[in-house]
Amino acid sequence: MRLPQVKTLFCKRHVLSQFVRFTHQEHQTSKSVLYPLSNRKLLNVKGSDASVFLQGLITNDMRHFEDGAKSVYAMFLNNKGRVMYDTLVYKWKDDDSYLLECDSSIINAMQKHLKMYKLRRQLEIKDVNNEIKLWALISPSRSDIANDSLHIYKDPRLNELGLRIISSVSVNETQITDIIGSDITIENSDNGYKYLRYKLGVSEGAEDLPPGTSFPLEANCDYLHGVSFHKGCYIGQELTARVHHTGVVRKRLMPLKFTSDVKDIQQDTAITASNNLKTSIGKLKGTIQDYGLGLLRIKEALDAKMLKVEDYEAEVIKPSWWPIEAPREVTAKKEQN
Repeated sequence: MRLPQVKTLFCKRHVLSQFVRFTHQEHQTSKSVLYPLSNRKLLNVKGSDASVFLQGLITNDMRHFEDGAKSVYAMFLNNKGRVMYDTLVYKWKDDDSYLLECDSSIINAMQKHLKMYKLRRQLEIKDVNNEIKLWALISPSRSDIANDSLHIYKDPRLNELGLRIISSVSVNETQITDIIGSDITIENSDNGYKYLRYKLGVSEGAEDLPPGTSFPLEANCDYLHGVSFHKGCYIGQELTARVHHTGVVRKRLMPLKFTSDVKDIQQDTAITASNNLKTSIGKLKGTIQDYGLGLLRIKEALDAKMLKVEDYEAEVIKPSWWPIEAPREVTAKKEQN
């Protein structure tokens, strides 16, 4: 197949991917649900050097905020290109102020990581969780709004992940529904939100991405708009850029649909094809009810009719938000033939 044909094929498949995703979104429930995110915390990075400082540490481009973005998804990497912390970055009240959302279990480690690179830069890094807190609103019809005690941001990863709400600690669920609208179901935990993430195939936090164990492209950071391949250097950039420009990502986090609810399976348990139990094709990263996340070799997982995790059976699901086929992967397949 000649390269122009490959390009045409990708364009057609990209259109099909967009149609599939649009159809999927059209069939989402119209019900709005509010989840408390008690396992997510916030750090405030503020000062004249804040944007330049973060630009040298995260995978995404802080210049998106200059173009009007209010939030971006990104990851902090170590010098070997592995994920230390995933984050959502929010433009906060002042021009030189940003909030960094992170897993509550690693907030102290992340704050220490930031301070290690602060040096003489003009900025302040502050834990603000005694002042503000986080919620997730899964709703098909809400948009950005704000008042003195409530700030709402579109999740920069996927439309299906709804909105993030940042409120003062004094604001409760009833007050939020009074501000946004009363047609909202209030949940007492984030289990439903985690179930949605796993169903979509989206990792989040140290439980899914233990610090120093994963690569950003394996965690679909590129597919979730969390990596800029056009910005300058940042910690871990060299390996990430080399994999993107010269290689094919053969393993990625993917959702698993189990035939029954799953209990008591340890993280990193081997995943095999049901017809070949001797060869591992991936590792389990987490479960909730009948869904899980697995780091899987893509081709082998999709070729298998059924997967096996200990005594449980599951099928792998290719997320609707993935590109149908990346141009480099098409070219790579062509060269192998």
